[in-house]
Amino acid sequence: MENDPLRPFVEDPESSGLFFDFDGVLSDIVEKPSDARPAERAREALDALADRFKLVAVVSGRGAGELLTWLGDGIEIWGIHGAQRTFKGEVLLSERAEPYSELMERVRTDAEQRVAELGIEGALVEDKGVMFTIHYRATRDRSEAKSVLETIAEELAAGYGVVASPQKMAIELRPPVEFAKSQVILQRAREATLTAVAFIGDDVVDLPGFDALDTLENEGLTTFKVAVDSDETPPELLRRADLILAGPAAVVTWMETLASSVPLRG
Repeated sequence: MENDPLRPFVEDPESSGLFFDFDGVLSDIVEKPSDARPAERAREALDALADRFKLVAVVSGRGAGELLTWLGDGIEIWGIHGAQRTFKGEVLLSERAEPYSELMERVRTDAEQRVAELGIEGALVEDKGVMFTIHYRATRDRSEAKSVLETIAEELAAGYGVVASPQKMAIELRPPVEFAKSQVILQRAREATLTAVAFIGDDVVDLPGFDALDTLENEGLTTFKVAVDSDETPPELLRRADLILAGPAAVVTWMETLASSVPLRG
């Protein structure tokens, strides 16, 4: 235990926090986003951690509503990169995002029409409320679909004054105000006066989460970076990680092991 990097978490769980991405971390990657579900025992493992640590949160690009349905209200849930959060079993929209609801609905409607006109089998538009994602994972020719759909996304971004953000096999359209997992991690770590913070991610959009941990480390906090490995995990995420886990099942086992080393909060 003396040289264990998780020692500060285990010895002082009342001031420690754990932040998790969802897709690729707590759930296997699937072709259709609506088909995703938490890995076996993931919900129970999250609840066990929440019973022991001061803060346990899932911070995802997904909508907070579906995450609430799958994971329950025993943890903090931050959806669409922090534009949504759950509170007492309800989903709340950020005050910074609310003014853009109507605009993003118009952009999404336009995107759905353009994608439908293309007739690319497997391409789909996922509505997240104040954001949406154009997916091409399930298309036959991903390279061609990527090129065409990125062009559409860029045209929409320029025409409506919104932001197009490349994702894993997808392009996300966001309102012109920044929302990021890194913001949530920094905000909640400081608000909760944490002394130790861990973040578990698997994608290029999780690199800013690692940046947030670097910022907190410079502020004197203990940090721990976990990367979940797959064929799509960026090498930089793996390089910067303190621990690499081989998929959501391994993440759940790690969570269970960590929970078993910490007594329930009195």
